[in-house]
Amino acid sequence: MNLKVISASAGLILILASLFTPLTRSVAADGSAIIVVTGDITSSVTWTSTNTYLLNGAVFVKEPAILTIQPGTTIKGLDRSFLVIERGAKLMAEGTPAAPIVFTSSQEPGFRSPRDWGGLWINGRAPINTPGGQELGETGITGTYGGGADPDPHDNSGIIRYVRIEFAGFPVAPDAEINNFTLAGVGDGTRVDHIHVNRGADDGIEFFGGTVNVKYILATGTGDDGFDWQIGYVGKVQFVVIQADNTVDPASDRGIEADNNENNNNLLPVSDPQLYNFTIVGDKGPGGGTAGIVLRRGTAGDLRNFIVVNYKGAGIDIQGGVAQARAGSGELTITNSIFFNNNPNFQAGVSDLMLSQVATILRSDPLLRDPRNLTAPDFRPLEGSPALDASNVAVPPADGFFTPVAFMGGVDPQNDWTQAAWISVVRN
Repeated sequence: MNLKVISASAGLILILASLFTPLTRSVAADGSAIIVVTGDITSSVTWTSTNTYLLNGAVFVKEPAILTIQPGTTIKGLDRSFLVIERGAKLMAEGTPAAPIVFTSSQEPGFRSPRDWGGLWINGRAPINTPGGQELGETGITGTYGGGADPDPHDNSGIIRYVRIEFAGFPVAPDAEINNFTLAGVGDGTRVDHIHVNRGADDGIEFFGGTVNVKYILATGTGDDGFDWQIGYVGKVQFVVIQADNTVDPASDRGIEADNNENNNNLLPVSDPQLYNFTIVGDKGPGGGTAGIVLRRGTAGDLRNFIVVNYKGAGIDIQGGVAQARAGSGELTITNSIFFNNNPNFQAGVSDLMLSQVATILRSDPLLRDPRNLTAPDFRPLEGSPALDASNVAVPPADGFFTPVAFMGGVDPQNDWTQAAWISVVRN
């Protein structure tokens, strides 16, 4: 048995074996328990806030198990560890503003960095548009998602609220990475809101098909794209903030990267989410940050009340004949939004396809307070901002999910959710 010495908490060195039973308990200097978790979780279990949980390798919650995580619980990941909620299992991770659930690195504060561990992956049985209606996750190691021949758009994978995911994401093969937070074929019976993804490699949050609706998503300093979708995602989204950071490795890239299906751009169901109230802030420094929004590979969608600023590439770029045709036909639209200080704001041809059809695309300064601050950002528009002019704002559908707004962007200047105590933008 090979032994590893791993720093797991302040003042404690754990000597961990490379092989474990599913739960191995150690005691920290303050008397709290550190529980090492490895392998499969096959029966329902509750993780409590009086313990710290240390993921060792791939941990799968198997059907029909329910993993319940109490508010205030900390889960730490060792190198190349990750947590997968399989189809038919559930994650009940309902933190609170005062006691968020935190997934973070096993390294000590000050020594943490992207790729320290894998991330959180949830598989569901909602529709996806790959042939056969189901797909294996990254190189087959994250399980199967999608409902196959009998998908359930209302599939329920649990509740994920007031959760922070830090220093995650790593490559498992060339061009195959585990994102910080992945929702794969997840149905709209699942509740996902108030999620902060911070300083992780690869994408902040990515949707592989599915119908899940999400709200209040903050992605700071993620190593690839902030917000991604593909293979038939059709959910609803509101209140998202993405801040790029090119001073970390890997550097941030696009704010949004959106596809239908890369192998066949016309497969059904077509990716067609409804998106309201995003603030996307680029970084013009050396490194990544190529574009604010890239819509490609046949995606459709409706984008409203966006603010996209400070990208050294295009603010918005529509790539490929199928996506461009959807833009021309009105299946892919963006209105009531501000693009400012991007280079250029609109990639060549975009305005011919869609922007000339509306009068609510602005090129004026949104007057955000301090959006490029990497330790204490403030994404609120100042008084006098065109983002606060009600005549510029799109009214979301009154469908029970969307919140009525009188502003563009991801934050209400009178009640800024990104300033809450459960959020932490620490860099290491």
